[in-house]
Parts: sequence; C-alpha cells; structure tokens
Amino acid sequence: MDIINTIKVFIYQHYIEPINKESGYNYVQEITYGILLFFMVYVFYRSCRMLNISIDRRFATVTIFYVILISLIRALVDAGDIPRSYFTVTPGIVVVMGIYYMFNIIISGLILKKEKYHVLAIIMAIIPTIYLLIIFIKGIVHIEAFFYVFLIVGMIYGAIIYTFKKIDFLKNNLKLDSIDKYAILSQLVDATSTAIGIGVYGYWEQHPLPRFFMDIFGPYVMIPLKLTVVLFVLYIINKEIEDKDLRNILKITIMALGLAPGLRDLFRTILGV
Repeated sequence: MDIINTIKVFIYQHYIEPINKESGYNYVQEITYGILLFFMVYVFYRSCRMLNISIDRRFATVTIFYVILISLIRALVDAGDIPRSYFTVTPGIVVVMGIYYMFNIIISGLILKKEKYHVLAIIMAIIPTIYLLIIFIKGIVHIEAFFYVFLIVGMIYGAIIYTFKKIDFLKNNLKLDSIDKYAILSQLVDATSTAIGIGVYGYWEQHPLPRFFMDIFGPYVMIPLKLTVVLFVLYIINKEIEDKDLRNILKITIMALGLAPGLRDLFRTILGV
C-alpha cells in the first residue's frame, strides 16, 4: 500500500497539481511527454508506410492546419471560451488531437489514396477551425501583437534564407529543403511569440529550461537560441538519417513542436489572456 500511495502522490505532484494550479511544466512532465510523443510519431510513421503515404511537403502542409487547430483550441481554453479539462490541456489535448489528426490522414489515405489524401485531411481540419476562428475574432484585444511577431519573424527568416543562398559553405552543407524551411520558420514563430509575450506583455515561460536561460539573458535570447538548436538538429537529421520518410517525419515533428506553442502564445497574447 505504501508503494501505491507513493505512486499516487508522485503522479499528483508532477502531473495533476501543475495542471490544477497552472504552475507550468516540470522536468518529469517534459520527459514523459517526450516519450509519449516519440511513441505516437513512431506508430504514425509505421501507419503511413503501410498505406504508402509519402511523408513529404504535402504531409507537412496538412500538419500545419492541425497545428493551427490545436493552438486555437488551447488559446480559447485559456480565454475561458472552451471549458478547461484534462482533455483540453496538455497532455490530454495532444492525445485527442493527435488521434484526430492521424485518423483523418489514414481515412483520407484509404478513401482518396496517396495522390489526393491531403485534400480531405485538410478539409477535416478547416471545418472546426472556421467555427473556432469566429469565437476567436470576437475576443481580440491586442491585434498589434500579430504585427510585432509577423515583422520580426519576416525579417529574421528572410535574412536566414538569403544568407543560406549566398554563402556556399552553408548552402552545400545544410542543403535546406521545403520541410527544413517549415521547421525553421515554426521554431522562429515560437521563439518570437515567447519573447514578445514576455518582453512586451508581461507573460511568463512555463517550460523550465527556457525559463532558466531567460532569467539570465532576457526573453529575446530565445530567438538566437532556438535558431541555433533547430539548425544543428536539422543538420544532424539530414546527415545521419537515410530513410527519407523517417527523416521528414522527424522534421515535421520539430515543426509542430515549434508552431503549436508559438501560435498558442501568439493567440493568447492577441486575446489578452
């Protein structure tokens, strides 16, 4: 019984209490959710292989629509427009929306085959997104936050792409494809939204490791830090992984891990919550 009680206390302290108190994430959660994400990505990868669905730019585009949907839901939960429950916050919402996302791609692949699967899959994301956008628009408070983020992201991303085109060493060694660019842009959106939210609007960082760096260097350190990490990881993936589908699904995961929290932070800031 002591072991069972210890497990219950551990689960409550590290998983349930942070959700109830909205106190942010801890390292135990980060590791657990990372393992869960790895498992879901692997299962999804195997399912796509069985259906002969190529994990390419179309696949990444489909993913973007579902990331927008989940980010919008999380922002509206924070705004009180959607009831807060275990299934509307992390990790519950990741599991629910992950299943919805995977189900729609698999069903679309069975119905329309691999050539046109993305069309139906995108429609299944757009339908609920339109409904939620109507609610979102009614709650807008800080529309200028969008322009702050858009301006900074546009300038930095443009400078990065220009630099990679002009410097032969970077162009020849990193060889960025369209999915690489999606991943870089998404991580840049995350870093910039976080920096603007904290630096301009007084929000705080929920994840412990970024919070550590921002406490020392300030919120805008996230921009160069995120860019350095994502470029290094993409370099390793491109160099070490030969399987194109596996390589691309890892890049798409990086993209989603940047775009989802980045858009959620931006949406929350725009809503003023």
